[in-house]
Amino acid sequence: MYPNQKRWTHLPKAGLVLTLLLAWMLLAGCGSGRDEEATATPPPPSPTPQEQLAPTVAPTPIPPTAAPVAPESPLPTPQSAATSPLATPAASPLVPVQVDNGADCDIEPHLDLAGYPNLEAQMGCPVDAASLAPVAIQEFGEGPQFDRFMLWFSTSNQIYVLYADHTWQQFADTWQEDVDPTFSCNPLGGEPDSPPLPRRGFGKLWCSDPQLQEAMGTVVKEERLCQHSVTQPFGSGLLLACFEDATIRYFRILNDGTWDVLVQ
Repeated sequence: MYPNQKRWTHLPKAGLVLTLLLAWMLLAGCGSGRDEEATATPPPPSPTPQEQLAPTVAPTPIPPTAAPVAPESPLPTPQSAATSPLATPAASPLVPVQVDNGADCDIEPHLDLAGYPNLEAQMGCPVDAASLAPVAIQEFGEGPQFDRFMLWFSTSNQIYVLYADHTWQQFADTWQEDVDPTFSCNPLGGEPDSPPLPRRGFGKLWCSDPQLQEAMGTVVKEERLCQHSVTQPFGSGLLLACFEDATIRYFRILNDGTWDVLVQ
């Protein structure tokens, strides 16, 4: 072998080492680029649905406080006394109006019934003309303030029994002249006229019904006809004026089944 043969045989090895070194440097440069890409800053997180839907509200500016301005005084508007709301008309004095009895009724009350107070207010309008036919009366119980009566109306041949509780009943008069006795019974056992007993139609009805007899009691004086009688039907019932001497008794026999009497 030549003396320089060993030195030259090492040259290829040195070139190989240099080549490997350059290759390593190139690989290192490429690897650093990948690391930079791998370590890049991640993007910011996506907003949540609530954050996406929430609108951005702009702050509302607060208006400046305006200084109060005194209102202008309106011009007065002239108003007449007729249209002004403050004008109150003077009240007219009440003038009593006289209304004639029967002015609003088709049939007028009889003049002999005019003494009954508040006639139309108490009885309403007449529904038929008045009758002056005879009426018989019989008091029952103790007097002088009698509270039970029998009344016989010749126009209808009816007997009205007026009880002490101010209710009344109506019965047909079945007594007949020359057929029935004057006194139908004598429960007291004495003379028919001592003490007095109901007679004729009153007596027959009184004797035929023990309950009615007990309710009415006995009599202290005989039956009789009113010296003057006026009977007239009204909207609320029947009104009878029975005149005896200086006394007038007004009997109201009402449609609701009650009765009362007014003595003048």
